This record gives sequence, structure tokens and C-alpha cells, in this order.
Amino acid sequence: MSTGPHFRIGGFAKALGNLRARRVDQYEKRATLNEVYDSDKLRDEGTAVKYAVGAMQPIDPDYTKNTYREGDRVKNQLEKAGLACSFEYQGSVTSDTHIKARSDIDLLTLTCRFITVDRPGPVSSPYRGNSLSDLLELRQNSISTLRKAFPEATVDTSGSKAVAIEGGSLRRKVDVVSSSWRDTIEYDRTRLKRDRGVDVLDSKTPETLFNLPFLHNDRIETKDRRTGGGLRKAVRLLKSLKYDSSSGVDLSSYDIAAIAFRMDDDKLLVYRGSDLLLVERCKQHLDYLASNQAYREGLNVPNDTRKIFCSAGATKKGLDQLRSEVDQLLYEIVNEMSRSFRKLAAARIEY
Repeated sequence: MSTGPHFRIGGFAKALGNLRARRVDQYEKRATLNEVYDSDKLRDEGTAVKYAVGAMQPIDPDYTKNTYREGDRVKNQLEKAGLACSFEYQGSVTSDTHIKARSDIDLLTLTCRFITVDRPGPVSSPYRGNSLSDLLELRQNSISTLRKAFPEATVDTSGSKAVAIEGGSLRRKVDVVSSSWRDTIEYDRTRLKRDRGVDVLDSKTPETLFNLPFLHNDRIETKDRRTGGGLRKAVRLLKSLKYDSSSGVDLSSYDIAAIAFRMDDDKLLVYRGSDLLLVERCKQHLDYLASNQAYREGLNVPNDTRKIFCSAGATKKGLDQLRSEVDQLLYEIVNEMSRSFRKLAAARIEY
């Protein structure tokens, strides 16, 4: 483990304050029920222990419901405008790996004018239009509708994939993503939503980018069940460390989730009360990725659409930055526990 003067002064007091601030929705004017860092059971623990255990917990379900409710408000306005599309949600809220009470949510607007079909053979009703033109029109109609329906909100069109709306009467930022369905060969075989693909419009190019957001969520859910909730705890912890870093971690939340997903199941599986072991095991996993280039570069994201470490994904630099944050947290935890003559392996943190 790294030690030395680069470690933050004052432990994790500031980071714990950041954690507390973002996990409470100020619109609600109430404290949440599941914030373990403020519980009596953790009263005598240090700030690093409180931070680590608190960061692993899910966001209060009432806050998550409110996020969907605000997304539904945007969706309802687009529906009223008669846009020829269907709607789905994607992103960290849908996989329960979000770390903020007021998390953004992605609203996919999926055109009803066409579906891309991967399976071979003739199509009974071939599409005769221009798919990119249709998606660009859907994006423009979405922008016009949002500006009219939410005149006091800010509609940000600078992103090439998402039109972001926030402010005014909206209590969450909603990213509206123009897209279309892609029926993969696997979806044709299973007819399961998890195997159905999405082509997302990049309006700047313009082109479409393929993704499997529902397969991503399905695999996160399956592995999280296998590991007794350990996967999502690890994802939330690592994302929180990125968010609270004073020096920066150049990794996307998506790639952080993918990095955690590739941890061995047995490393993610810990008994309740032994959650701090996940910090040490995350460190071991990140150290191994850093030291083994061939292994690192062979890893795929959960839905296997690309490599984790690639030109469009994670970098070694970002990995090292995240390792440094985990090192600092583990160092502080061990230091705090040594004051009460406890060792990490035997520590029980009940909450």
C-alpha cells in the first residue's frame, strides 16, 4: 500500500461531508432512513470507516422513485406532442448503482418509424426512408417540445447524444436520447428484452452507435445476486471515490462499473458486517489490473460490446488515479482501526 505525504490531511472528513450532501435531496427537507454513517452503531467509528460503509449503500428508494417520476413528467410531455416513438430508461439509476439522491436519468426516445434487424434473410416490410434523417428529426422535435412544455427549464443541446433538460419545475436532470431499436440475432432467438439492442444517434457526426443497455443491467443484476449485493456495493464505493477525489479520476462511471464487474465473485461476496473487506479486495483487483497489461486489455464491459480499456473507454492513467483513491481510503481505515487495536480482517461493522 502506498503511504506518505500525498495522503489527504484530516482523513475523510471532507469526503464524508460530500457524501452526506449528495445523498440527501434538499427538495425533500428530510434525512433519509438508510444513511448508516449517521447511525448510533457507527457513532464511534472514524470518518474513513463511515465513508466506506456509507458509500456502499443504495440511495434511499423514495429518492429513486422521485427520479423516475421526474423522468415520467418529461416522457408524458413528449407523448402528448405525438412524437412517433416509444420510451425506455437506461443508466445507473436503472441498475441501482447511482450515488446521488438527485441523480440524472436517461430517457431513450425510440423511433417507431423503423427497426433495424440483424438476422439474415428478407424483411417482410422493408424500410424505405432515411434512418439518420428520421432520428435527427426526432431529436429536433424533442427539443421543440421540451422548450415549449418546460419554459423555465434549461434545455441543453450541446451534447451530441443527449438533450439535457433541468431546472424550472423539474427536480432532476433528464437526458433525452434519440434512438432506435435493433433486433439482434440473439433477441430473435430469445425474444427477451435484455437481448434487444439500441442504436443511439450521434447528431454531430451524424451516425448511430450500437449498445445493449438492458443486457448490461441484466448482467449487473445477476452477478449482484450471486455475490450477495457485493457487486453494487463495490461499484458505488468506487464511483464515490471518483466523485470525491480532490485530484481527479479520469474514468467514466460506466467503465468503473465494468471494472468492478470483472472482480471474481468470491472477492465480492462478504458477510454483512464485513463490508470493509471490499475496500481491500477492490485494491487487490485494481493492483492486479495495473500490473497485468494483457489481462487488463482483454476484459470486456458487462454486455461485451467493447473492451473496458480501449480508445473509447478506460485508460491506465485513470486506473492508477482510482487505485490511489482506494489506497488512501484503505490506509485511513487501517489507521483508524489500529487506534482501537482492531485488524481489518476481523473487523465487524454492524449497521
